Amino acid sequence: MSDQKAASEENALVINSKAFEKLTWAKRKDEDYSDVILRLVSTKLDGLQRRGEKEILTSDNRRLILSVEQNLCMGAESCVRLAPEVFSLDQSRLSGAGAEPLGMKEVMDREVPSEKLMAAAQTCPYKAIRVVDAETREQIFP
Repeated sequence: MSDQKAASEENALVINSKAFEKLTWAKRKDEDYSDVILRLVSTKLDGLQRRGEKEILTSDNRRLILSVEQNLCMGAESCVRLAPEVFSLDQSRLSGAGAEPLGMKEVMDREVPSEKLMAAAQTCPYKAIRVVDAETREQIFP
């Protein structure tokens, strides 16, 4: 219980015993409970909340608009491997009418460099990710 008390010193958070058990079970050796929560909320399901177009201010101060052509996405996951803080794939939604397998996560300003976003888009073998410069409206990729 000392970990639970230590976790509450900075900000109070009330959780039930079942939630505490799950957090304790998920906790890795060098993590505190805040690390566990942050890791768990950035799982694949988190990214599936956001579809369509998303503007991101990159760490190198570029404003890029990303969008996913869902009908082109076939689940190669190269974008997820290169930029897991941005992209998320739901394998169960790869086929079928209205399938939207690829989601984009909420990204804080200046969290991701533009080169990383471009590399993620460029490695998609299906060219499903479109990148547009938000200021000039020029399509950068594909």
